[in-house]
Amino acid sequence: MQKLSHRVNVIPVIGRSDSLTVSELKGFKKRIMEDIQHYDIPVYNFPYDVEEDDEETIQENQELRSLLPFAVMGSEEEIEVDGELVRARVYPWGVAIVDEPDHSDFSRLRSAVLGTHLHDLKSLTEDVLYETYRTEKLSRNTPYSEARESTMLPEDLANQSVRLKEEQLRKEEEKVGLREIELRVQREIHEKRQQLLAKEESLRNLESRLTAQGSDSVIGSPTY
Repeated sequence: MQKLSHRVNVIPVIGRSDSLTVSELKGFKKRIMEDIQHYDIPVYNFPYDVEEDDEETIQENQELRSLLPFAVMGSEEEIEVDGELVRARVYPWGVAIVDEPDHSDFSRLRSAVLGTHLHDLKSLTEDVLYETYRTEKLSRNTPYSEARESTMLPEDLANQSVRLKEEQLRKEEEKVGLREIELRVQREIHEKRQQLLAKEESLRNLESRLTAQGSDSVIGSPTY
């Protein structure tokens, strides 16, 4: 995992978690996270910024982080539960449903990887992991690069290193800029939504007053 984490986003998962009891699973999760921290393995832990992210995003990431490592199960068998076909495993003691949050973290993991956090995972792969790998490849001492470097002046080597650093900084600045734009758009959408809700409330109040006034005029009208 140490080597793998420098090339791809690593999300720890426990397979066939339905074979463990609730207490066993809890203890197993705890031991895995302790090992990850002890060996300083960089995993994707659903990061968030308290100062920049909204409360909903922070809460969602905290919940996902608390589930690490995700306890998942799979099944190709479909059974009918409450009139609906679901993927599940049937045991003498009961049924373990794949997409049931109380039975497995599969649905939360799928939603995060393929939905809410897909963009962030792709950005980390492209802007951090790939750029780190690319820099390592360019700076690695191979027979060809050693022969080439032997013909390069010290100033040229320094300039090459500076260019690599500048390119990496530019990528990081672009990422920060995109994040700021995303946050600004989210704030604008939130403000527009609040304005629309306020207008709807105002229209409902106006409609209620008009309905009440109409009822009063009918009740108080003279009869001929």
